[in-house]
Amino acid sequence: MVPPYGVHRRVHVGDLRPGDHACLLFASDEERASILRDFVLGGLDAEHKILYLSGADGPPGPRALLEQCRLTGVPGDLDGRVEVIGPAELSPGRGKLDPAALLGRLRAAADRSRSEGYRALRVTGDLCGVLRDGPDISRLLRYEALLADEFSSGQALAVCQYDIRRCDPAALDAFASAHLRSVEVDPVVRTAELTVVPTYSPSGLRIEGVVDADSHRHLRDALQSVASVRGDVHLEMSRVEFLDLAGLRLLMTFARARAARHCTVELTGLPPHLLHVITLIGWDRTPGLRLGAAHAC
Repeated sequence: MVPPYGVHRRVHVGDLRPGDHACLLFASDEERASILRDFVLGGLDAEHKILYLSGADGPPGPRALLEQCRLTGVPGDLDGRVEVIGPAELSPGRGKLDPAALLGRLRAAADRSRSEGYRALRVTGDLCGVLRDGPDISRLLRYEALLADEFSSGQALAVCQYDIRRCDPAALDAFASAHLRSVEVDPVVRTAELTVVPTYSPSGLRIEGVVDADSHRHLRDALQSVASVRGDVHLEMSRVEFLDLAGLRLLMTFARARAARHCTVELTGLPPHLLHVITLIGWDRTPGLRLGAAHAC
């Protein structure tokens, strides 16, 4: 999910390029793990060096990420391609973050990665976890400002992690505003007309674009990707431009299948015309279907 903090443009993790400085605002360990795994794997595939700022224990720590990468069959010495900077190095003493010193570490890592033959440096970390007495907003914002200037050269890219569950809204607004982009998981479907992106809080999918005869198969595959989700599934549809009757039938069939497992499918953000069609046909009484808030035009 991408929360409404500091509204700005989303970027899928697989579309990140050198020069990007994006934030990852997450409320689910599963979401964070999925995005960071793809961030690391994408960097290894692009021959980038990975620098992980390890500030806190818990999933998915850098070592766990490395193990996941190994399980995918990535060749080579991952420990040599991924460098981890631990909490003691990031905030020596009483846990005070020194933005200028940390930036110096990143510059040295970027220079080292170039000398080692890597095409770029990828940096990620949850700095809120570094500060043992809680996030120092002014210091973190200073670090983010320095990082944005440094990365504009296009020789490195960064994803700054912020856990929504641990930061107050005012701090999140400030951190999000320091980034032009917010990173999210890669789509399970991406065609010229249709994009379907997994969501984690709540679990489900965000459907965008056109669902017609050419995309029924893609929608069916996307629904199958969340068929094993335990509990209710939410389908966010505020960006659906067109959905034909056959596409609606796919949604109703999916809802009935979920009902058989004593779960529901909630359609949220429905454009008014689609809500009207569903109620006119009587599909609003489909077992397993729940209609959430409609999209405000």
